[in-house]
Amino acid sequence: MLIPIRNVFGTPTALVLLVLNFCFVIFYKLWQGIDSETINGMETSARVDPSLLLPHSNLMWLVAHGTLISIIALDVLAIVFAAKVIPSRRHVEAAREKSASLSA
Repeated sequence: MLIPIRNVFGTPTALVLLVLNFCFVIFYKLWQGIDSETINGMETSARVDPSLLLPHSNLMWLVAHGTLISIIALDVLAIVFAAKVIPSRRHVEAAREKSASLSA
């Protein structure tokens, strides 16, 4: 009996997405905290000290927010794909049961 490829890759794919989301949330929270602390430190000092600024902060901001948008889009696509796969599985199983009952 052949196992459908959706059954084989469903759980590992869900786990990979979960780990990816978890890692990104940790990265985003760490970056947000460091960035906020740096900006608050710059605003409280009367003199601007460039050594307190994060290097490449604009690029890091773009990467963090771009990754956030990508993760959200990937999650939405995974949910839509799962919602389409589940009803099609039910139809296939119902058709198999019907054909099995007709042949018996």
